[in-house]
This record gives sequence, C-alpha cells and structure tokens, in this order.
Amino acid sequence: MQIKHRQSLMALSIASTILATDFTAAQVLEEVVVTARKRSEDLQDVPMAVSAFTGDQLQTFGVGEITDVARMTPNLQMNETSGLVGGAISVFMRGIGNDPGQDQGIGIYADDVYLNRTTGSLLEVFDVERIEVLKGPQGNLYGRNTIGGAVKYITREPGEELEGSAEIKAGSDSYLRVKGAVSGPLVDGTLYGGASFYYKERDGYQKNSFPGSDDPWSADAHAVRGTLMWTPSDSLKVKLAGDYSKDDALPPVPNRIALNERSINTISRITTTANTVFGPGTAVFDTPNDLSYPTDVDKVSTAFVDGYDQFKIEQTSLALTVEWDINAQWLLKSVTAGRFMDSVQPFDFDGSEQLWIDAVRQGIDSEDISQEFQLNFSGDTVNAVMGLYFLDGKQTQDHNLTFQSARLRAVQFHDKDTFVDDRDVDSVSLYANVDWNFSDDWQLSLGGRYTKDSKEEVQRATVRQGFYALALSSATGPLPLAIRPGQEAAVEASPLFVGWVANPRFFEFSMPENTDADDDWTEFTPSARLSHHLNDDTMVYGGVSTGFKSGGFNRTGGSSTAFDPETVTTYSLGLKTTLLDNSLRLNTELFYNDYTDKQLVSIQLLPDGNLQSQTLNVGELTTSGVEFEVSWLPPIDGLMINFNVGYLDTDVDSYESRDAAGNPIDIADTTAIGYAPKWTGQLRASYEMPIGDVGYLILGSDVSYQDEMFTNSPIDLTDPLEVAQMADDYYLVPDRKAGFLHASPAVSKQLRIFLRCAHRSSIKQIIF
Repeated sequence: MQIKHRQSLMALSIASTILATDFTAAQVLEEVVVTARKRSEDLQDVPMAVSAFTGDQLQTFGVGEITDVARMTPNLQMNETSGLVGGAISVFMRGIGNDPGQDQGIGIYADDVYLNRTTGSLLEVFDVERIEVLKGPQGNLYGRNTIGGAVKYITREPGEELEGSAEIKAGSDSYLRVKGAVSGPLVDGTLYGGASFYYKERDGYQKNSFPGSDDPWSADAHAVRGTLMWTPSDSLKVKLAGDYSKDDALPPVPNRIALNERSINTISRITTTANTVFGPGTAVFDTPNDLSYPTDVDKVSTAFVDGYDQFKIEQTSLALTVEWDINAQWLLKSVTAGRFMDSVQPFDFDGSEQLWIDAVRQGIDSEDISQEFQLNFSGDTVNAVMGLYFLDGKQTQDHNLTFQSARLRAVQFHDKDTFVDDRDVDSVSLYANVDWNFSDDWQLSLGGRYTKDSKEEVQRATVRQGFYALALSSATGPLPLAIRPGQEAAVEASPLFVGWVANPRFFEFSMPENTDADDDWTEFTPSARLSHHLNDDTMVYGGVSTGFKSGGFNRTGGSSTAFDPETVTTYSLGLKTTLLDNSLRLNTELFYNDYTDKQLVSIQLLPDGNLQSQTLNVGELTTSGVEFEVSWLPPIDGLMINFNVGYLDTDVDSYESRDAAGNPIDIADTTAIGYAPKWTGQLRASYEMPIGDVGYLILGSDVSYQDEMFTNSPIDLTDPLEVAQMADDYYLVPDRKAGFLHASPAVSKQLRIFLRCAHRSSIKQIIF
C-alpha cells in the first residue's frame, strides 16, 4: 500500500553559487532540451507527451524528492511505499503502474541507467540537471516495464567553470535537509570532476505505541555522488559516475485495520469455531490480549512494530558512459552500469496495535548489471538510433513471517514461515527508430524493439507451526493440532512432533516447502508517429505506440504457475505550440490506451477442486483522457505562470474469475482501478522583482488539485472494506515561497523561505 502525507512545513533555504552570472528577467520562454528520443532536441519538436523540469525550476518550487514531481505533472501519482516493501517508489501514470505483478509498470531511469528495482529508487533531487516524464508506453526506445511511461532523472555534468552550491532547509517535525555540490575543471580542457552530497532527517509522522520504539515514516538518509569526465579530444567523451546512499529511516506502515461489521463477524466466527471444536472459551473482547483491538475507525495512523529500527537500504551504483563522435553524422554511445543493494526491511502488514500479522524481512541483496550500446545517425532529412541492451539482475531475499490469529483464550496459534528466494532475470533487446523528414513540414517516425526476458526463481521455505494444546481436531487427519490434558503421549507419538515449546501444552513441527520456476517470454513493441508543422511555432501529431510489462510466477504450496506479459497499444493525438512572440507555450494530448492480457489477481479452480487466488492474464482494460500544460510570461517583467490539468477515465472491460462454487464469472462491472483520479491539476506562479543593483526579490506560490482515488488496485466494489481504501476526495497544497537573489560578477547568493501549508490525508488498509 502507498500512503500520502501532507505536513505543514516552514523551511529556510540558503544557497550560494560560485559562477559568473548576468541575471535578467526573461522576456521569452527558454528552450527546453530533452532526450526523450535518445538524442538532444527541443521539447516542442518531440511528437509525444513529455513533461520536463530543469534543475532551476525544481529548486524554485522546493522540489526535494522525485515524488514531488507528481504534483507538477498531470495524471501522475508517485508515492513512497509501505508494508511489504518500504523505502521504494510506486508510480502510476494515466492509471497504470506497479500493480500487482512482480515488475513495475513505469520505468525509472537515472542517467540513462534503468533501475530494475523500485526499492531505493525514492530519489532525492540534488545536483540534478532536469527530470523528464515520458507519457505513454515507451516499449520502442526504452523496452521492458515501461508500459505506462518512463521517468528520467538526469544529473549535472561538470564543465569548464568552477561551480558550487549549498542548501540548508529546516522545518517542523525536526526536519533538516542539507545538500551541496561542487564541480569544475581538474585539468584544463581535458579532465573535469564533480562531487555532491545530501543529508536528511525528520521525526516520524506516525505514532508508534510500542514502548521504546521510534515513530515510523521518518527520514534519516544520506548520499554522496562523484563524477569524473575525460575529453581527450573533441570527438571522445568518457564519464565515470558513482554514488553511495544509505537510508536508515523508518518507512510508513499500513494504517491500522478498521473495525466494522465484517471484521467483528470474522472474529465472532473464529470464537464460535474455537468454542465448538476446542471446548468453551472466552469472548474475544473480554481478554487482556484483545483490548487493543481497534475500536476507532478514524484512528488510522497507529503502528505497533517492534524492531522497525532495523530498517536500512544501502546501495552503491557505478556507471561508465563513453560517447564517440565517429564523424559529423554518426555517434556511438556505450553505457555500462552496476547497481548493488543491501537492505533489511522489517514490516507490519496491518499496522494495528495487535500482532495480527507481523514479519521481519531479514535481508535483500541484489545486483543489477546492464550494458547498452547506441548508434545515432543525424542527416539532413533522416535521424536514426539503433541499440542493443543487456540486463542481468540477481536478488537473494530471506525473511520470516509470523502470523497470529485472533488471540482467543480457547485457542491461540502461530505460523512462522522462513523463506529464502533467489531471483534471476536476464533480458536482451534490439531496437531501432527512424525519423524521416519527407518534406519541410512533415515527419514520419517508425520504430520497433524485440525483447527476450528470461526469469528463474528458486524458493526454499521452512514452515514451522505451533499450537496451544487444548483439544484434538479430527478434521485435520492424523496430525493432532491441539489436545486435551492427558493426551500428551499421542502428540509425542506423531512423526511430525519436534518437542514441547515454552508451555507443556505447546508443540512445534517443521516441514520444507521448495519451489522452482523458470520461463522466458519474447515481445515485439513497434511504434509509429506522424507529425506536421503548421508553421514554425505549431506542430500537430498523431501516433500509435506499444509496450509490455514482464511476466512472472505464482508460488504456493511448493508449486508454481507462470503468467505472461501484459501489453498495451496507445493511440495519441497532440498539439504543441508557442504563441505571443514565444511568451506562451501550450502542449496538449488526447490519448486512448488499450490493455490486453492485464495481470490481475483472480480466483482459480485447481485440479484438486480447491479455489486459489493467483495473478494471471485475465483482464482487459481501457483508459482515455486529455492533458494540457501551459507556460506563460505575461507582459509583466519577472512574472511567470504555469498551469497543467489532466482528465482520466478508466474502464475495466473484462475480468475473469470464479465464484464461491468454482463457476467462471466476469467481475469487470464490479471492479475499479486505483491510483487513477479523474482530475488532476496545478497552478503555480513566480515573480522576480528587481531591487536596484542589489539583486531580485523572488515570490512564488502554487496550488495543486487531485480528485478522489482508490489507494489500492484493483478494487472490488462489492467489498466495503476495499471501497474504504480511498484517498480524500481532493487535496489542495498551497505553497508560498519568498526569496532574495543577490547577483555579483562572481557570486550569486540566494535566500529563500518556503511556507508549505497542506491538508493532511490518511489512508485505511484493512486485513479482514
């Protein structure tokens, strides 16, 4: 589950930049250069929806983490995760994202390196050149798991000038954020270097009622990044970049379960069964152990987690980029990267004061090695890119799970599962894209990508079960689940008996459960776009693009079943124009997405006649909408206004499942997609007022809007507990900013004050 938290924040930011600058108010909109098509070009010449933000823009509006970009981009939701995987990022674009299979739906890239895992991708925005958000499937140029789009994080490169910056922010909840960077020449004309860092800490937003434990949803992270760039000639550039980060914060936990009629009935059924099978017991709410069961539905931010201070994500990344200008037309580029992560992630499934389901994930170790070769051609009428991409990803994960049923005096039991998972993925792909200007005003873009994914998973599990011995259940066969006094000898005679534990009427047994799975899938993802320049300032375009999300496995009871990739075909029609002497920029796109073989959780009938929940390709889904993005410099020196709005409509066309009797049914009419608000938008403005020869007074404010949305996906509309997992119907985030910029021939100094007043929102998650 993902959670949003809006907290009142007052931050003081001080920055110094060591560079020569001539600061004047802009009279025309600056050109925005992007690399969405794997080459540098003007945003207005790219026939697809791209939202791009420069480092200066991100600083002006107080963007601290990559998730903050969501409020500046229509139809985009980016959230920090909780529950099973903390410290990760969940991204949904136009209603499509990281649900519910094993791979992400939106690709995250850092300096052209694909981040194969969402854990650790909660990127801090520091020393950044720009962030690009590519809308719609990017299967042609970016490949696997970009079915909904891609987010590109581009860091600054060192240059000829000595530059430096430092920033300090402080706010409520003991918030402190420090970051700095320095770059410049090491050997004139040939060798350049850069280094940057950040540190962040903050008290937890959630209250932890476990004695002596810290509050979850805190911040405690630091990172360093270094870059060396060597240019031995005009035609060769070699860049080596590395970073190290460590996050010791306590991630958010799911909000506590809500007490309602269904959950009470569930507990009552457990109590009744216990009394019937095991003899008289005590009502669930009469025992001290159960007094902490939640009785306030609105109290949804209480955690009861011991050992959460063990959480950490530690990772190191290295990337070597080589660019060789073969001649005026051909450029060869190689990107070699390695990403290594070590993490310990304890988590609490339900976030309640009762230990219904609690677990400690002992560790996740992963390494991802990738290699990409690109060959770019630039001609008078033709531009082309061809590439070859390899990915070798390995992950070892071991964790144990403790499950505890409702604590009844009549019977109490625990399940403790220890898992060791080895997951390997190998992916190789070939791609090409050609942009042909067949006339002065028309361009045709054609491309395609062939991808082969191979996955192998090995799971070794030890299932240990213990039961308080109160009665003998004949329904379980030869295994005595519980006993009455005097039957200890029968328990000891069982071949599964290990020994009495803690209590003379408590026994434990263990059994192995091993699962091996491997499969491979191939996909071809083509694209075609046609664009027409009506004049020098206006372009219209239309296109068809495709993408896919990789397949995976269901593993239960020592066996596995595979599910195939899901695919999407997107149709788009757009307009990009600049008006009023390049003081007004308007970009808009209509889109229609047709998803087939959608990966959804479905109830299936097994050969043994039992029903089981599995992720399978059982869905058909369509989404459609429109987006507007406007940048305007009014005829008032120093004033700039940005506006964006997105509309999204989602329809579940088909969803195959089974009813309680095992009969096939289609539940599309009673299913909704989460993280898909119908309306999103933002209005932001900044004003720079000159103060003589001293500098500029900078004022800014922005207001964001998001319609209500479900905070899980998919949602069963017939289940009141699932329907309850709803974000507030809207939120408004008015950010007010004031700053002072002093410009001298050598030094630019900025003092900025941010006042962020926000509406808090909480999200319920229910386990019954």
